[in-house]
Amino acid sequence: MPTPFTHLKIAQRLLVDESLSPAYRALLRRQLPAFQLGSIVADGRVASGMSREETHFYAYGRPISERPWRRMLRQHPGLGDVNDEAHFTFIAGYVAHLAADEAWALKMVRPQFWGRDWHGVTRQDKFFALHLILTVMDERDERELESWQADSLARCEPGGWLPFLPDAVLRGWRDMVAEQIEPSGESLTLEIFGGRLRRDPAEIRGTLDDDACLDIYLWRHVPKDLLAEVEQQVYAFTRDQLAVYLTEFRAGN
Repeated sequence: MPTPFTHLKIAQRLLVDESLSPAYRALLRRQLPAFQLGSIVADGRVASGMSREETHFYAYGRPISERPWRRMLRQHPGLGDVNDEAHFTFIAGYVAHLAADEAWALKMVRPQFWGRDWHGVTRQDKFFALHLILTVMDERDERELESWQADSLARCEPGGWLPFLPDAVLRGWRDMVAEQIEPSGESLTLEIFGGRLRRDPAEIRGTLDDDACLDIYLWRHVPKDLLAEVEQQVYAFTRDQLAVYLTEFRAGN
């Protein structure tokens, strides 16, 4: 559920994380555009009309009984037997995306937003607060993306890499995100969230810019230190699941 900017920031951290072996980090850097696109393209489902379960391999409101990335490989076994290095690294990025979303759902969304009563707060306002916290992360992470990200992402050229999303969708999502993170680009996050929430993006912007209002809607329910703790857990889980995938499946290629 985190935005593409947050997923790209996670990918950026993974490139230099010494907890991953030098060989794995070298692979990710060698096939960097593919890793970037894999890290974000699951959210391109919106353009394809597919459901979240078809691209994220878990559903809202149901227990996650199997790692979503393992479910993806079980449902599409050809993805577990990829010999092309760029294609393999793209799948590694997809694995990282699914792991991050799984951890975010289990550590933040389900226990803090849907599993806990916020006294006097409607479910609709909880949904608004969830998008506020995602936007706080999104805007911070966009600022922290390094200058190479846009050009590198734009260079990725998929070649039939997913059986459930056509290349046209992959390219479209690639271009949409790369254009936003160019030096002259403009984020579409508030516009997209405004449509989802049925709220004017200016209202969302006003709430984000008003510290007192943001405290009322969000921070009094989900403190900043809790967010920081969950984000650390999300990152660590993502890194560890990526390492599991690279170890198990690289050995067979």
